[in-house]
Amino acid sequence: MSFDNHLLFASLCVFARCTSMLMSAPLFGTTVPVQIRVMFGVVLTLSLVPVVQSHVGPLPPDLMSLFLAVLREVLVGLLLGGLLQFLVAAVQMAGAFLDVQVGTGSAQVFNPFLGTTTSPIAQFKVMLATVLVFLLNGHRMMIAAFVRSYDMPGPTLAPVQSEVLSFIGQMAMLSLQIAAPVAAVTVIIDVAAGIVNKAVPQTQPFLLSLPAKLAFGMVLLAIGLPALVAAVQGGLDITFDHLGHMLRGG
Repeated sequence: MSFDNHLLFASLCVFARCTSMLMSAPLFGTTVPVQIRVMFGVVLTLSLVPVVQSHVGPLPPDLMSLFLAVLREVLVGLLLGGLLQFLVAAVQMAGAFLDVQVGTGSAQVFNPFLGTTTSPIAQFKVMLATVLVFLLNGHRMMIAAFVRSYDMPGPTLAPVQSEVLSFIGQMAMLSLQIAAPVAAVTVIIDVAAGIVNKAVPQTQPFLLSLPAKLAFGMVLLAIGLPALVAAVQGGLDITFDHLGHMLRGG
């Protein structure tokens, strides 16, 4: 009878951690119905419970302890999926910065992954980054991290705070690195237009620089697409490295 109780408790814990991970991960956009995400969580739970059941803690003695145990599982699941969401958000931030630089920032399109509107290049970057996460086995790395998380002590407040701050800083740097080539060219065009404006103000060079920035920006964006693969791969390595430090408690 105790084995049955522990099995039910382990299933509840795995389901709570799994569904919270899926809800916060970027691999399942808001356009995916909640029922599908929950059913996928059920299937994944049934597959993983035999693997991680022995690593789940003992059955709580009272209802409050049970609630706290499930809450802890939810928080760990949000951490597993949320860090991957930060990676995609860094790529989106790079795209939004490029939209401002090349002059397409005023255009808005619907982002199905976030359920909000965003600028065109940012939308393109998010969709491409999500595809690259799948192609680079980011989803398998996430599930593997989910299984390994049961072998680790779990996150504590102080290490998580420091790791999150370090992770956000690295994601911001990654975003700047993705946007740097196109941004550099647009800055050069703006500087050239400023020099021409000082020399020959009648030509109105800033009006001519707008299509130039758009044209050169699109060309460099296309040339730099292979580098995005390396950026996403590096972002995945950074993400799961920080995640491992958080789950180990420092």
